[in-house]
Amino acid sequence: MNEHHVDYHIATVDSGWGIFRDGTQIGMREDAADAIAFANFFADRETLIAPVPVRVTADIALQRAMAEWRLAA
Repeated sequence: MNEHHVDYHIATVDSGWGIFRDGTQIGMREDAADAIAFANFFADRETLIAPVPVRVTADIALQRAMAEWRLAA
């Protein structure tokens, strides 16, 4: 059975980071950390009301940036 879920996705858009909820853009941030915080805030809130799982995903550019942050930490 294919289970439905709510997906918040962060992707590179122009010179910033777009935040999408199930494919619809809901926000834009210039800083990657701000985009992560924005998506996580709404995903956390939605877990309280959504009857399905909620997840936050990132495009490959953000995944690479986070890998660099981990190495620098």
